[in-house]
Parts: sequence; structure tokens; C-alpha cells
Amino acid sequence: MTETCLVCSAKEFKPIYNGTLLKCAACGFVTANMKVDSDLLKQTYTENYFKGEEYVDYLRDKEVLQTNFKKRLYRIFKKVNKLTITNALEIGCAYGFFAEELNLNLKNTNYIGYDIVPEAIEYGKTHLKQNLICSDYLEAKVEGKLSDVFMWDVIEHLSNPEKFIAKAATELQSGGRIYITTGDIECLIPRMQKANWRMIHPPSHLHYFSKRTLAKLLEKNGFKVMDVSYPPVYRSVKLIYYSLFMLRKKYPKIIEKIYTIIPAKLNIAINTYDIMFMIAEKK
Repeated sequence: MTETCLVCSAKEFKPIYNGTLLKCAACGFVTANMKVDSDLLKQTYTENYFKGEEYVDYLRDKEVLQTNFKKRLYRIFKKVNKLTITNALEIGCAYGFFAEELNLNLKNTNYIGYDIVPEAIEYGKTHLKQNLICSDYLEAKVEGKLSDVFMWDVIEHLSNPEKFIAKAATELQSGGRIYITTGDIECLIPRMQKANWRMIHPPSHLHYFSKRTLAKLLEKNGFKVMDVSYPPVYRSVKLIYYSLFMLRKKYPKIIEKIYTIIPAKLNIAINTYDIMFMIAEKK
């Protein structure tokens, strides 16, 4: 629970969705109506988060996850000269799948990734040979000026996302970029589904931005939005099925039986037009 809006600093909120969320009366930013401390975050983000609590099996879905990273890089290369991506940092790097993809495409780029799940970091360092560190980015000392910062599906998880944006702004060079993907609560589907929108599940998702409020937060920290898009997301059919019928639900044996016979490599592209991809440049 927050007392001051992290986007506009207003102090008046109104409860929505039976008090599950709070909406800033001034700018419309939405946040979870709960108090979050470090102990709760440690309990939430363990290896189990990637193996059943949020993802069915993150490691097994590597191929489809990297397909999404490839598509994002293609879009970035259309907007940004790839040769200027020289000193990159990723917040919430998980097992290092994006790190591997970035290094395949930009062999001369210096990359470092941060995450707080030890097992994920160990896997990325040991098996993928990526430069990953198990640490909170807010506590990290970054050497030199960054050219690019990546935040893939992570800003909604952070207890203080405004601090991460502010830190990134100080460590990026002038003209450096930040890349963010997250849900857009002001799109059609969340406005129709309201409390039933699939993205609403605190404490793992704490903050619910819109294109307008995320842009406002970035502009507040010296960024200029370059591009906003709503690209399709590739998902494994097993993950979709698990999320719809099994995650946080009681289910009969037949549901589990159907799940076991779905091919692990069956993937589809889905676009619900409520996941935004924002690119912003430091002024």
C-alpha cells in the first residue's frame, strides 16, 4: 500500500475492485492495496516462482521465451542503431535467456544482468555462460555510463519501480535508452474484465501502469518516449492451459490429465492488445 502516488506524488487514492487495488485520484495510476516488505518479496520470488507458482516450467519454455526476445530485438533494431548498444544492463534477467539472445546478435556489447533468484542466476552463469549477478539492482554499483537498460515484464513486480527508473536515469548516458514491457490497465480487455483481468494478482504484480502513466513516470525522470507498441506474445499452449485452468485453482483430475497430453513444444502467438512495449530515450 502506498501513501503517495509514485507517478504524480498525489496523496489521494480511491479503492477499486473491492479494495484489491487503489487508483490515484489525480493521474489514474493503479497500485495494489497492500503493504509489501522485503520478507514478502523473498517468499514470492524463489525458484518455485519459475516452476509452478507463476510459470509452469520457465526452463522448459526457453524456446518460446526466446522467440519473444528475438521479436523485441527486431523491433529495437528498427528504431535504434544496433551499433550504439554498447553497454547494456537488464533488470530482472531471470535465467539469462535474453542475455544469450542479445549476445548472439551483438557480440561486441558489454552486458550485465541482475536478478534476486539465486537458482536462476546460477543456471544462467553456469549453463549459458552469461554475465549475471544475484543482487538487487538498487544496491548495485554500475561501472561507466550505460547505453541501454532492459526491463522485460518486471516493472509491475517491483515494490518501488520509481526508484529503479530514477537510478537507471542517472546511470544512462545522454541519448541512452530504456525498454519496458508491462500490462496496460487502460486497454480494452482490462476495462471490460475489471477485477478478473489476468494481470491482477498481487503480491507478484503490484503496480498497474497505462501508456499514459508509464510515460509520465519516465518523463518525470528525464526520458522522452520514442515508441509504444502492442506486439503479439508467443506462449506455449501448456502455459496458457495451466494459467487458465490450474494456476491458483482447484481442479478435477481430468483437467490435469488433459494438461499432461498437450505437446510441450506447441506454441502460438496471441495478441490481446493489453501488453505494451515502450522505448524511451534519456534527454
